[in-house]
Amino acid sequence: MNFNWKKLSIKDLEKNYNPREAVFNFSDYIEKYKTLGKEFRKKLPCILDVSYGDTPLQKLDIFGKKTLKNASVHIFIHGGYWRALDKSDHSQLANPFVENNILYFSINHDLCPTVTLSEIIQQVISAIIWIYNNCKNYGGDKNKITISGHSAGAHLCAMILENNWKNYYLPEDIIKGAALISGIYQPEIVLNLSVNKEIKLSKNEAIKNTPKSPKEKIPIILTCVGDQEPEGWIEQTKLYSKNAINMSSHLDFSILNDENHFSMMISFSNSEHKFVKKLINMAKI
Repeated sequence: MNFNWKKLSIKDLEKNYNPREAVFNFSDYIEKYKTLGKEFRKKLPCILDVSYGDTPLQKLDIFGKKTLKNASVHIFIHGGYWRALDKSDHSQLANPFVENNILYFSINHDLCPTVTLSEIIQQVISAIIWIYNNCKNYGGDKNKITISGHSAGAHLCAMILENNWKNYYLPEDIIKGAALISGIYQPEIVLNLSVNKEIKLSKNEAIKNTPKSPKEKIPIILTCVGDQEPEGWIEQTKLYSKNAINMSSHLDFSILNDENHFSMMISFSNSEHKFVKKLINMAKI
């Protein structure tokens, strides 16, 4: 089906592309994963709030056993439509990685409208460069980096896959795999949503930061959405997956049973979850 968002009414745009409108009890889910985040920060070996840049939000959390050596490295970017939430709300997602002896980084960045979307992408690039240069100090191997992101974080992952790492004197193949979880890949849609009163995204920023496909061939790309998500939201992941398929040796698109946009951030703390198993296999490069 060719799902044309430009033909939708304002009401249908909100329903399809504003996850907080699509899930009536979204705040219950967010409260639940904030609570889980606190619990897992107490349970898991971690170093919190390490600076990678100059502003207070340019910090990252590091999760991993102290005995790690030359371990695979995974980087997670949280969602929140570029204007909300925090890495600390997602600490539970580190659990399966720690269990599987993978060094896990969860990154923060400044939020819109304090900064532009372009500036956020530059901050994420800075975080990845910091991790590449420093992960060895925590038992990681800089040649085994994979990334994932949820919602707006998936969009940021998609933009990272288009980055020219040569400009930073880094290998073109720095990213060995990516998991894009329930992402927003058409930022121009946001200009028509009520949430843009908070984001203040401009048309120029939206068009400039619309991901197309990875710049370099990525060995593994995983994309997923929940089966309880709106049709428009699912369609944009299908479209991105179709565009990216020729730039990956293995692209896996999944529609996850019994999941909505927010429930994944709870269920993905479980190593036995079907998609999490794929994620861990990807990260074990």
